[in-house]
Amino acid sequence: MEFPRLPTRDTSGQKVVLPDDLEGEQTLVLISFDRRQQSLVGSWRGFAKELCETYGHFGYYELLVLGGRSGMMPPMAGGGMSPEAARSRPHDNALIARVDKTALQRRLGLLGEGNIYALLIEDGTVVRQAAGVLTSETADALEDLLKQWREANSGWTDASAAAGPTGDNALDS
Repeated sequence: MEFPRLPTRDTSGQKVVLPDDLEGEQTLVLISFDRRQQSLVGSWRGFAKELCETYGHFGYYELLVLGGRSGMMPPMAGGGMSPEAARSRPHDNALIARVDKTALQRRLGLLGEGNIYALLIEDGTVVRQAAGVLTSETADALEDLLKQWREANSGWTDASAAAGPTGDNALDS
């Protein structure tokens, strides 16, 4: 399913439009619907940061979705998140959106706002999703997906492991 165009703001007040402005060819978006869910989001944070360091093509964001009738963000004195939100979400990759929560949940096939959701996005398409805290099974599955993507998109394979030099190949030395 396609991730809908979603206007958000980062902690410094800069507009970020999802999925257009996502960094990473594979991007994990952790969605929460209430600031009290930050401990659930926190279960993913350290692992997501490790994956960013290990896989150069991977990025992640934490998206707090607050209710609102339109995609427009209300003006704030500092231009960014409210002071309360900024204190509780000091991460560079934290985003906030004020949209119709129910409509967004329907578009993404999410089952309400009582849980958090992790969506893996490639080229604007949600390719995998999970709900709730990070488990070892989910972590292993996500890392396997990232490894497979990196191998499939590396462009070069280790041909010497499959066959020794024959002299018939111009790349053999």
